[in-house]
Amino acid sequence: MSKAIPALFLVFVAVVLSYAFAHRQGEPRPATALRIDSTMIMSAAAAGPARLAVGERGRIFRQAGDGKPWLPVRSPTESTLTRVRFLDDSTGLAVGHDQVILRTEDGGRSWVQVMSDPEAETPLFDVLMLDTGKAYAIGAYGLFLESADGGRTWTPRHILPEGEDRHLNAMARLTSGSLVIAGEAGTILRSTDAGATWSKVASAYEGSWFGVQPLADGQVVVYGMRGHLMRSDDDGAAFAEVALPVQTSLFGSALAADGRLLVTGQNGELLVSRDAGRTFTRVRVEGSPMLSAVLPLDGEAEAFGEGGLHMAATN
Repeated sequence: MSKAIPALFLVFVAVVLSYAFAHRQGEPRPATALRIDSTMIMSAAAAGPARLAVGERGRIFRQAGDGKPWLPVRSPTESTLTRVRFLDDSTGLAVGHDQVILRTEDGGRSWVQVMSDPEAETPLFDVLMLDTGKAYAIGAYGLFLESADGGRTWTPRHILPEGEDRHLNAMARLTSGSLVIAGEAGTILRSTDAGATWSKVASAYEGSWFGVQPLADGQVVVYGMRGHLMRSDDDGAAFAEVALPVQTSLFGSALAADGRLLVTGQNGELLVSRDAGRTFTRVRVEGSPMLSAVLPLDGEAEAFGEGGLHMAATN
């Protein structure tokens, strides 16, 4: 595949992946001058009672608990961060442009950069820690990195069939322990041995998948371009399309403790399912911002994207 990003691809990725590919560096600003509501947020995650959000120009914000203010955290990079995830209350990883990987051991209060390769021009889009040792990171042109020491050091491995270099956009661990990767051109990969081997899963849609969301009992959904979402009841072995009330691209998701499945996307779209992804209702976030991530609250949701943080009722 050519490394020139097609215009149509950038349109549908609509800021989410284009921010990852575009090298964005502005005038450095002190951490205390940064505000979440003036930042393009790409990803958010919980670390115990705390919440973390990352985005453009390496910016990181942390909320110590519900109702607390979102405060900037000093970041060791100015490269756009595309994903943040936590293994537990303390240990987390963030990845992004320039193959940057950051690591924290104190719940996101401080971060160290453990990897960067700007010459490669291949951004990372997602990261997953399986335990205190094994971790994986994925990205553009089939990029797959693995770590055996909790994300401190990384080595590349090719997992796509020979000759393929599809973008790998998202990955998740299901309740069974199986792993699922979603990517460009209908790519869905599945591993039942903790990532040692991968097999392709048939996709009824040949456009790009941008997200994977595990549900209960081996159920999982993948979602992406033009309002496409598929659901699996058999641990990701086979998927079936689900009809949605929107035709806009979908970029982020979360599963609430009460079973609500939340999916966000273009034009302020927030979809809510209360039946494990079989049906969805539509909520519009005021101002119709691009939404790339979501975190559930009691009867509400924190949606993240353009303009930082947006609150939405989901009950």
